[in-house]
Amino acid sequence: MSGKRESKLSDERRIKIISGQKGVILVTTFIIMILLTAIAAAFLYMNSVQTLNIGYDIPDSQAVWLAEAGLQKAIWNLKTPTGSGGQGEDWTTSGTAENLGAGSYNMVVARWDFCLATNGSSASASSALAGNPASSAIDGNDTTYWESATKPTPDEPDKPPQEIIITFPYPLAINKVRFLVPSGSSQQAPKDYTWEVSSDGITYTIVVSVQNSSAMSVTNTFSAVSNVNFLKLRVTKINGGSIGVRIATLEAIGSKINSTGTVNTLTRQVQQTVVADDATQTASNEIDWTEV
Repeated sequence: MSGKRESKLSDERRIKIISGQKGVILVTTFIIMILLTAIAAAFLYMNSVQTLNIGYDIPDSQAVWLAEAGLQKAIWNLKTPTGSGGQGEDWTTSGTAENLGAGSYNMVVARWDFCLATNGSSASASSALAGNPASSAIDGNDTTYWESATKPTPDEPDKPPQEIIITFPYPLAINKVRFLVPSGSSQQAPKDYTWEVSSDGITYTIVVSVQNSSAMSVTNTFSAVSNVNFLKLRVTKINGGSIGVRIATLEAIGSKINSTGTVNTLTRQVQQTVVADDATQTASNEIDWTEV
């Protein structure tokens, strides 16, 4: 009887063990299913986010391309005379919008003086009288002026050429420069002078050389030069008098373009300063191209 009783107990234990194992397997399976479900849900979520991002990136890129297209169109207008369908290099606009493809671009063009202190440039000079520093030539005020402390006189070694140098805030392509002598100072106007450009402030290249000028307002144009960080006006002789050179205003003239590309409600804006009649200049390769 005891043998049968022990056999019966042993069978019951086996049944309990098997039942326990089945329970563990069921719980383990349930946990694995939960994990797989969580992984699948996470994958689907990530996939949906990436899909949304891709959908956002497309119009975002389109807006940038449209903004660049606006730059190119504005530059074309500036470089192309009115008789050939363009607007000419003096063109300005507070906002000209055009449709292109699925969106549009809006061009804002302003004449731009790269030399102005308010635009980030600075000035220095070989000499200056107290109260008439080099900075007065780029302050935007035609009544203030730079005056050199020495009169440049070619045949007197102790009276060397006088120079004023503009340092730009970033490299530029320029082809047009101007100076203005203050009213009543015709004797202090540059008679013999050169305009020179440099990328490093050490080695300068002459782009304009003038002799026997008597004008008090002069604009000089030359073949466009790129990568210009420094502009120098070097005066070797003035028209007379016993005092130094006087320059009320010094300018490097071009245009500034803001172009905004729009797709649906998404916009991107880019900005560029340009030399209007430099035929080699494009929006895509200029080093002063920036996004705002």
